[in-house]
Amino acid sequence: MKKVIAITAALALAPTFAAAESFQEAFEMNRAMHGKNHVFEWNGNKYNTNHEEEVEAAVKATKANALDLIAKAKAKNKEAAEVGFEWKLTGGIIKDAEKAVEAGEYRKALDLAAQAKYHSRMGIQQHAYAQKHWHLSVPQ
Repeated sequence: MKKVIAITAALALAPTFAAAESFQEAFEMNRAMHGKNHVFEWNGNKYNTNHEEEVEAAVKATKANALDLIAKAKAKNKEAAEVGFEWKLTGGIIKDAEKAVEAGEYRKALDLAAQAKYHSRMGIQQHAYAQKHWHLSVPQ
């Protein structure tokens, strides 16, 4: 009898839990399950699983567009460095993007610049998390 009540309660509450998830949770779950370019529905609206940097890189592969996105990646990386959360590999990715431009590989440069900008944005998010949850790293 207890199992029936527990299962009934779980089934009754399942829609509540699904509706209570945040957009970020819904995005991350769908991105993990389906990768980029997947459309999912959340709160009655449709969204895709592309990161903002992937959307920025989805422009025509020209030298001007590649240089523009590299400049944005450098600016975001500088922002991450200023708060002390620059990722070690990001500078190398930016250099690789610049080399790709020199070689005329503009699509590769756009993709690398998008990756570097994403890493920088994640570094900034790490900083925000560390500021909010600093007490979790203090030994008891």
